[in-house]
Amino acid sequence: MKTGIVAALGLVLLVGQGCSMKWLQSDGDTGAGSAQNGSSGGKLSGFSQNPSEERLGKGGDIASLSSSGMTARQRAEITKEEKAAIEAGLQDVFFGYDQWMLSDAGMGALNHDAQWLKDHPGAVMKVEGHADERGTADYNIVLGDKRAKAARSYLVESGVAPKQVTVVSYGKARPFCTDPAESCYQQNRRGHVLLNVKK
Repeated sequence: MKTGIVAALGLVLLVGQGCSMKWLQSDGDTGAGSAQNGSSGGKLSGFSQNPSEERLGKGGDIASLSSSGMTARQRAEITKEEKAAIEAGLQDVFFGYDQWMLSDAGMGALNHDAQWLKDHPGAVMKVEGHADERGTADYNIVLGDKRAKAARSYLVESGVAPKQVTVVSYGKARPFCTDPAESCYQQNRRGHVLLNVKK
């Protein structure tokens, strides 16, 4: 009896400690330049050199989500939002390894997206922050969040209404490419844009 209780308690603790996939959603920092002018030159700071010691801090909206936990309606909405972004000609933003600072190419893509959003004030763009498979899940959630917020901050500084841009981070949980090669990693280090056009 005692062994069964201890085993069940251990399982509850294990699941509660983060064995499920995690995602982070926020509406972003609104401080001017906060995302792209990091004092550490685009490197994440405050993380241990030992990845096993990395933990997400408390705060923010963190929820568990398994890939099978998405409803058919949620999948259909994502597909619809992706299709709308493609039809509008919106462009994703790509990042360097372990970076969230915007490159010239990234700023060019966001300039294009900003102009479209300013011309369509009823539209809402979601920037999904993604990372490649290297590093822990927690580390990559934070990195994806910083990437999405860097894109959002740039768009807002370019004159886009803050209410038109939301962010979400999936870290390494939803890769675009799964080959263990740099060409694939480059595709996964992105701010992926989705579009919701209100009728």
